[in-house]
Amino acid sequence: MPQEIDEADLREYAAGVSQRSEFGAIFDKISAGRTFKFLVFGLRKEPYLEALKQAHNEGFLEQLLEELTHAGIGGRSPAAVSPRLEAITRPDLGFPNVEVEVAGKLTATRRLCCITVLCSPGGSPYKSGTGFLVGPQTVLTSYHVIASLLDAKDVPLPDSSLRLRIAFDELNGLGQGAVIPVADDWLAGYSKFHPLEDPAQAKPLDWDKMPEDGFDKHLDFAVLRLARTVGRERGFYRLDAGSLPAVGGGSAQVALLQHPASSPLASTPGAGLRLWPGSHQTRLHHNANSTDGSSGGLLVNNEFKPIGLHQCSYRDSAGKPLFNGAITTFSIARFGLQMDNVQGFDPVWRLASGEPVIGREEFQRGVLDAVIGYKRILTVAGESKTGRSFTTKILRQLLGTAEHHVVELSAAKLAVTARLAALQILDSIRGAQTPVDDLPKTDDAETAQAAWIAAELFPAFAKQLELLAARRMVWLVLDDVDRYPIANTSVRVFLETVYAGMSNVPRLRIVLIGFRGHLDGAVLAQVKGEQLREFNVLELADFIERESTDNGITRKKGEAQSMAQNILNLDNLLPQKLGKTEQASVAADRARNEL
Repeated sequence: MPQEIDEADLREYAAGVSQRSEFGAIFDKISAGRTFKFLVFGLRKEPYLEALKQAHNEGFLEQLLEELTHAGIGGRSPAAVSPRLEAITRPDLGFPNVEVEVAGKLTATRRLCCITVLCSPGGSPYKSGTGFLVGPQTVLTSYHVIASLLDAKDVPLPDSSLRLRIAFDELNGLGQGAVIPVADDWLAGYSKFHPLEDPAQAKPLDWDKMPEDGFDKHLDFAVLRLARTVGRERGFYRLDAGSLPAVGGGSAQVALLQHPASSPLASTPGAGLRLWPGSHQTRLHHNANSTDGSSGGLLVNNEFKPIGLHQCSYRDSAGKPLFNGAITTFSIARFGLQMDNVQGFDPVWRLASGEPVIGREEFQRGVLDAVIGYKRILTVAGESKTGRSFTTKILRQLLGTAEHHVVELSAAKLAVTARLAALQILDSIRGAQTPVDDLPKTDDAETAQAAWIAAELFPAFAKQLELLAARRMVWLVLDDVDRYPIANTSVRVFLETVYAGMSNVPRLRIVLIGFRGHLDGAVLAQVKGEQLREFNVLELADFIERESTDNGITRKKGEAQSMAQNILNLDNLLPQKLGKTEQASVAADRARNEL
């Protein structure tokens, strides 16, 4: 039974209670029986006293008095309420789950970065901030962090990409982090700060009288495009347009992850205090510690989910800090920017069939160059069991069927005359359609063979290929050109003519598997070659990172490389025992078992 307590003590405490609605909310939260509203209606003269007596009778008086005291409601606590060995001194911070917190912070160490704006390329720091990955190739930060890199029309200044330093893994201050360059067109999207939030003004703001106009359109964020898709290895945060932060109470605890003053990554606890304004709630006021360099930091909730982009601190007229402010991430998500799209190189590490792709980024970069038009002919050289036959699988995975058409021919089956080889290629593009013999015949040639091929056969072939392509790009893959050399007949002259005239066939790309050396007839600048080799530790580590991230597993810095080294040290991965493709499969299986 609850210990006896003097009713006079309760009456004295009740006499000092203020703020009826707050008292009622706290009472209702911790009582399991009658509500305070019912007590008010039933006992109008002394509702506070009756509520305290009920709490005493049902055994939750101590908890009620603690929460009322922390909320600043009520008078002196009754003398009969004994001291306890434990107490909730910060009910707003609650009790964070250690497992969730550890996992969340480990994830953050891989996804957050320190952003430094330099005075000039390679020069001294001008301004610093924080950012975090929100896509495979994109980082989110505050607009005011990078505003000095833009002109009056918000267009990046010349050489501005060289004045942005993005560094991940700056965790202990002992060494330089992983610096990732930004793309030349690095500004992927932005929203400016509200004129009343201009850092140059630094005027105290009266939030209770502040007009709401414009605060839903000015969100003070910038999306930076990186030169590489590092989010594939590190993972990235997805902003939820429906995730509203909690404020007040025990579920409103937050953590601010940041690089304060360009220091190693730090985490500070706090609580969400207020969402403003009521109409669209684009600002979240909180009390987690921050300082210069914290702008653009990630504010997470008690589940370590993104809820805010740290923006600034608010001070009174005397310069005393009042609280900090963040832009709610749900409002940024509703802004409608595509943050998870990729522009540029995005290597494949696993085929749709599940087969692993370890290494081979040189070839994949070549494919990208060919799609853009920088290159027209790709060559892949290597001994047997080095993954040559795997090349076409990678090519098909990289290219969508709506825009590309891959045609495979073995050099062993290629016709030995120019006209028949040209028809063979065109028929391969037609597929199941009825072959059409619509190329000029050699009987019609009135000049030398090479001249006829250049003047008549090749132009007709190029025209037919462009018609068959039907706005798709045709990739002609000739396999085993080292095992079955091209016959030294008119077919060789025809192919050399095609190599030389690639610019006249805009929708044609050629991949020669097994070829090495100088390609006669081709324009050197249009050719890119790959020499196959055994994959190395770093390439296997990249695969492990990507596979881990795809499975929702976060690796500590350097952990994937250690795993890769251990896997490659196993005897059954020696080169003389297995080919490159088989090695990749065994290595990937072992890596997945480790995952």
